Amino acid sequence: MAYLPKSQIKSNLYTKGEEYYINGKSYKGYYYITSQNQAYSGKHPGDIPNILLSTPPLEQPSDEVESTTTKPSFWVYEGTGYPKTPPIPSILPTSIYPNPQNKDYKLGEFQRYFVSKINEIKFIEVNELVYNQYLNQDPNVSYQLYTPFKLSWELTGDRKKVYEVNYKTVQRIERNFQLRGFSSYFKDRFDQFYREVGS
Repeated sequence: MAYLPKSQIKSNLYTKGEEYYINGKSYKGYYYITSQNQAYSGKHPGDIPNILLSTPPLEQPSDEVESTTTKPSFWVYEGTGYPKTPPIPSILPTSIYPNPQNKDYKLGEFQRYFVSKINEIKFIEVNELVYNQYLNQDPNVSYQLYTPFKLSWELTGDRKKVYEVNYKTVQRIERNFQLRGFSSYFKDRFDQFYREVGS
């Protein structure tokens, strides 16, 4: 296949089958679509082998009876060259309670990971793995519904300064990501997990 710039490729798509076919057999896995409306196997052109995928023929309703209940088992193109967005997976993020380790206290800080519900004021603290799934738009999670973000959380030093640094960090994240109400999540405990050096 000839080289195509990234702007002409929609990559990292996934099908569970019945949407595309290879040699008459249903294809299940990652694929990408070019601006010419051609689908290939693989997450992107560099993910070989890139095999051209075919789609099943559209079923036309009878001229005598208008079909109102039959739905195709594949995604119909919207006319933009790309298929409609697949349904949102049912896997939703679950909250975790962070547990900084001794190495974090030696460093003086650790990373905290969150996702924010797009259409409501809701913040969920997650682990790094889940954060990366949402950041990379993993098809196994509901990345369409949440915005992932992270922040550095101070652990040691002067307690008042730790509180102040963490408070300002939260305020900055709240402002930059437009996360209304995020500071309230911490219930004024901006020195949470604080430990005196040597204790």
